[in-house]
Amino acid sequence: MNRLVLLLFLVAAPALVWAQDYPEIRSLSALKDPLFAQQQSLVDLAYQGIATGTGAGDLALFQYTVGPEDDLFSLASSFNLPYETLATLNGLRTAKSLVSGQKLLVPTQPGVFLALDHPNEIDRLMDGWRTSTTASVLMLTVRRPAGAETVLFFPGERFHPLDRAFFLGILFRFPLPKAVLTSSFGIRANPFTGHPTFHAGIDLAAPVGTEIYCARDGVVSDTGYNEVLGNYVKVDHGDGYQTVYGHMSRVLISLHQTVLSGTILGRVGSTGQSTGPHLHFEIRKKGEPEDPVPLLPARK
Repeated sequence: MNRLVLLLFLVAAPALVWAQDYPEIRSLSALKDPLFAQQQSLVDLAYQGIATGTGAGDLALFQYTVGPEDDLFSLASSFNLPYETLATLNGLRTAKSLVSGQKLLVPTQPGVFLALDHPNEIDRLMDGWRTSTTASVLMLTVRRPAGAETVLFFPGERFHPLDRAFFLGILFRFPLPKAVLTSSFGIRANPFTGHPTFHAGIDLAAPVGTEIYCARDGVVSDTGYNEVLGNYVKVDHGDGYQTVYGHMSRVLISLHQTVLSGTILGRVGSTGQSTGPHLHFEIRKKGEPEDPVPLLPARK
């Protein structure tokens, strides 16, 4: 997060620490709840200021308790805000992370928030597209359920297309913290026979013992050993997607286990048909292999 460290010295506005309790909106009706009416009025003024170039005004925060029928997109519509504004302010990892009973922070301006203290995967991905030249960036402290959190606020900004695809589950997390791509997807010379063969995934070289992360939420559908993949794990992610992890030195999860994006599945090894320590990684859609590279976040 080096760019964020630089931003700390470039932020023009002072750090803001909000009150112990945010005003709580109890009804999504301006007629029933004056606080909801106030939030709507301030959001309207912010949009007007952004459109005219006069500025979005002061940022304020409300809170709302998520109901059983609420979801991120319906709430974004009700509060007249982009869904990424609510998602990034509340540290949501995916669109499905919102749960009934959760205290949701609701701002009075559109934009995106980027966590400094405890960035998640979407924060790290967003950092790749945010630059220190953004003049209106604010630094503030917000109170989340896990505690106070320092964040940067970029008024009026939206997700980059890559951020959006990752957040909505179109993309997959990179399965290794650091690695070198040594073999691409598609036709290649087989390293053992020299004959052209189809390579159904990508090979990522890394030291033996490197932790292998699950690329997306899912359920372990198969694990074991075979002569080609060595120690391997397969994870079903729903929507027809499956990922495969091969040549592990150790498998650290069990069959039918529910896993999250970032769960450690095992460690890099050189088991099976392998020329050295690496991870063989596949993404399959309805059983057919797809090139993983366009579905993975760009590496810095």
